[in-house]
Amino acid sequence: MHDIQLFGRLEVRTRGIRLTGDDLGGARPRQLLALLALRGEWSLVELAGTLGVPADTVKHDLGILREHLEPGVRRRDSVVATGRGRARLLADRVHVDTATFDQLLATAAGRPAARAARPLAAAAFLASRPLLEDEDAPWAAEARAEYRAKLIMAGDPQPIG
Repeated sequence: MHDIQLFGRLEVRTRGIRLTGDDLGGARPRQLLALLALRGEWSLVELAGTLGVPADTVKHDLGILREHLEPGVRRRDSVVATGRGRARLLADRVHVDTATFDQLLATAAGRPAARAARPLAAAAFLASRPLLEDEDAPWAAEARAEYRAKLIMAGDPQPIG
């Protein structure tokens, strides 16, 4: 299992190790991981457009990411799945903190205030640091704004980030 933290600094915990920054193969492989973890499946063309690089560069960087996440694992056995011009993380092998955040907000939705307080507090705690705080790209700023808005709309009076 790969635990991916997007709130705060991007971090992956797997097999008793923690990967951050250049441990993930550099800036673009790290950005690819963040995009896949945030939004699920992407076409290679979409990823290339978002990162402003050719699709062949995305393919190469996905290979670098695979090698850093799972050294020595064959491409077909990797948590980073590609095929038919698309890329995704295998959902049964990753846990992403933003998914937990979204689940907590969904749990709180429609509940009376007293019963919504715990899941909202847990979501606020998860989001106590800005989403992808070490990433300056426009797509990351948009994602930060989206998650800040989700927290505000859910009823947290003072979102952090």
